[in-house]
Amino acid sequence: MNEKKVSSKKVYDCDFLTMYEDVVQLQNDKLSQRVYVKHLGAAAVLPITKEGLIVLTKQFRYPVGKVTIEIPAGKKDDKDELGYDCVKRELEEETGYQSDNIVHSYNIHNCLGYSDELIEMFIAYDCYKVDNPLPPDEDEFIEVVLYTIEECKKMIKTNEITDVKTILMIQNYLLNG
Repeated sequence: MNEKKVSSKKVYDCDFLTMYEDVVQLQNDKLSQRVYVKHLGAAAVLPITKEGLIVLTKQFRYPVGKVTIEIPAGKKDDKDELGYDCVKRELEEETGYQSDNIVHSYNIHNCLGYSDELIEMFIAYDCYKVDNPLPPDEDEFIEVVLYTIEECKKMIKTNEITDVKTILMIQNYLLNG
């Protein structure tokens, strides 16, 4: 069940991803094309306040053409950045909250059919507002909203939340507490 790379061509490159078009030899000896993205990686966090509210973000996502409801997340600054450091930064930049109790849950490949992006998933307990939070990225316009876990469940059932990392982390929290 392995494929052998015959050739590889870089077709796009930017600061956090590179796109390739490869030709591979299949196990039946036929050739096929694979188009894929190499990604620096990312981290995401389900923030929960001391009162048990879930801190989510709303922002316009160009690829889907609409405002989405998501947990805070972001790409790593470089390949050596730890997921924990990335998620602490993103939590504060995107929400103005911080936590002294951030726990790693698991890692996911969210688009493994065309990307090697690995997202490290965390839960931040007892989140609190920061007096002078890190500024958001220049190109991000985010609304922070607090929800009960019941509201989150309803938004998943009604497809108001469609982001896979957000759904997974809310379900993980519901299953494991």
